[in-house]
Amino acid sequence: MKLAFASEVCSFDLMQQVKEHLIEMGHEVIDLGMKSKDEPHVFYNTAPRVAKAVVDGTADRGILACGTGMGVCLCANKFKGIYAGVAESATTARLHYVINRANILCLGAWVVGRLQAFDIVDAYLSSEIGAGMSEERRRVQAEGFAKIQGYENENFK
Repeated sequence: MKLAFASEVCSFDLMQQVKEHLIEMGHEVIDLGMKSKDEPHVFYNTAPRVAKAVVDGTADRGILACGTGMGVCLCANKFKGIYAGVAESATTARLHYVINRANILCLGAWVVGRLQAFDIVDAYLSSEIGAGMSEERRRVQAEGFAKIQGYENENFK
């Protein structure tokens, strides 16, 4: 899978390890964040790069991190067509995509450790929309997503 990816000053060390893990797993990583500790970036500069890459189709999905995950999440969600969610477990990461079709996963480097981050990204990237749900539940989720897109179209002019 082609992934837009960015870390910033608070998440740089963890995300370098996550990036290596993703590459080892066979993913193509487009790194749009910090490249070294000597050139720090902040969350509100990295999140837009990843959001734009997902929206324009340069990447299939995105992965962002900051200290808590919430800063990059809030920023990414300001872009039409972006559905970002913070995950602190593999279960929430999987369900973000299965239920809510989140196209950007956000992590908090102050909240999750290296192995937990690996489990989280693996669960997120291996999930499928509607997996494990009944047809009725899939229908309800699809209707909900369409409603969310309608709200988005009304409010993002």
